[in-house]
Amino acid sequence: MRMIVKHLSILFVFTLGLSLGQEKVQGSITYVSRDNAYMDLGKKAGVQIGDSVEVSRDSEILGVARVVQNSGSSSSLKALRPNVIGWEIGDLVSITSQPPEDQALSEHAVDEVAYSKQTTRQVFLDSSAYKPRKRSNMSLDPDRFSPSFSGYISTRYSERGGDSTGIRTGTGSLYGQFKVMNLGIRHLDVSMYLRSSQSSTDNQFETRLYSIMFSYARPDSPFSYLFGRLYHPLFSSLGTLDGLGVTWQSNRRTIAITGGIESPSLRPTTNQSRSKFGIIDKERFRWGNIEFGNITEIEAGELARNYLLVSTSIKFGRKLRVRGYSEFDLDVLDQSPTHNAISLTRFRTSMNWRAWRSLSSNLRYSYRENVIDLLDTAETEYDLAARHSLNTSLNWITQSGLSLSGQISLRGDGSDRQMKIYGLSLNHRNIFSSDLSFNSGAMAMYSYLSEGGRVYGSVGKRVLSWLDVDIYDELFFYQILGDTEVHTRHLPEISLSAKVPGLQRLRLRTRFEQEDGELLYRFSLSASRQF
Repeated sequence: MRMIVKHLSILFVFTLGLSLGQEKVQGSITYVSRDNAYMDLGKKAGVQIGDSVEVSRDSEILGVARVVQNSGSSSSLKALRPNVIGWEIGDLVSITSQPPEDQALSEHAVDEVAYSKQTTRQVFLDSSAYKPRKRSNMSLDPDRFSPSFSGYISTRYSERGGDSTGIRTGTGSLYGQFKVMNLGIRHLDVSMYLRSSQSSTDNQFETRLYSIMFSYARPDSPFSYLFGRLYHPLFSSLGTLDGLGVTWQSNRRTIAITGGIESPSLRPTTNQSRSKFGIIDKERFRWGNIEFGNITEIEAGELARNYLLVSTSIKFGRKLRVRGYSEFDLDVLDQSPTHNAISLTRFRTSMNWRAWRSLSSNLRYSYRENVIDLLDTAETEYDLAARHSLNTSLNWITQSGLSLSGQISLRGDGSDRQMKIYGLSLNHRNIFSSDLSFNSGAMAMYSYLSEGGRVYGSVGKRVLSWLDVDIYDELFFYQILGDTEVHTRHLPEISLSAKVPGLQRLRLRTRFEQEDGELLYRFSLSASRQF
């Protein structure tokens, strides 16, 4: 009886070890592209290529996706069931992972069970029944904290010519992003992004280092740190800084502070650099979240800009979500003659409504006070005028991969200078087989300068297991107001994408432009590799 109890106890501990080793981690969708979606979970969370991920929104399961690519803190997802998921940024994802340490613990538990079976008789207080315990196979991997390298590198060469002057221009570029996890110290990572280019008309090879950022984040600590040439994800309006960022995060609150000197690249610049400082407080509630922030910019020892950020996201049930973002300029020392002490310089709001699982609608309105002194932007046709934009779309997606979208876009500045765009697009994948896709659309545009439209279509086919062919054609026509002549532009294109061992993608793209009897061509060859 005691032997049975002991065996059951060991089996219970073994089973408990397996269940405790599996950890269910949750994250969210951070970006949605045409074919894939991206989440904020990666290798550090135990995510591996091929894992299944459950996607949900407001406790409703949207589908199951598969991890196709991953890095230290993010992963790329492809829809699995159904083959088209109407995911959006902010949707929840969950995945069950098992760390390598738990696997070693499970093997140790198996050895204990095997050893216990070898003991046929238990005698207490008798030294003759003692047997030396088998040496444990649990040992620390010497490479457990060693650095790991990931990233990608891409190169491209393009050439354009065919105009009446006979001038041909060629441009070569090389860019990449690299990341080292556990840079000799656990939880200390470094990432770098650079880009180089050279044109046939230039004599100097130009290199830009966009960022070299160190990050330190421990899973058991609410604090995380960024320093170096950094781009803080919560301060997109600040751009790239040489400085430091600190983030404190709990289940319901996030506070981020950052500061540094503006540094867009390593190239010498004649412009005066600005010192920028920012603080953001984000609160999460059951109905959504609200965020407050303040950003200050100092140039040549004087206050250049000081503005308040306010944003919110509200969920009305399972089908309606409203987001809003605004910037208020608080700089009372450097105001333009057209503004008061406090002015609304930027505002945008959006509404996402999903009537049914296959039918969704988006509505977005934005306002921007295009003042050169405050926004440091280039002069446009809307110089010193408020710009209003309204965009709306209606999307219908079926289980078979057919999607139909209608778009309307309106833009103006309160005067007769307006622009209107109406569009309709059709996209279908998996026609007859999973190797054929079709995309087409039409668009009409009316503005205070011209009127016109465009019609386009493309067909993609996987002709071999390693080769994809895409054929695209577009016809653009327009008429300048006050002119009776209608101008046309024809833009055919063919693209070949090959999967070559050692490369993620090798793409050859040829495009022609024909307008008013003149034929131009553009040729480009690109290759990329992911480490």
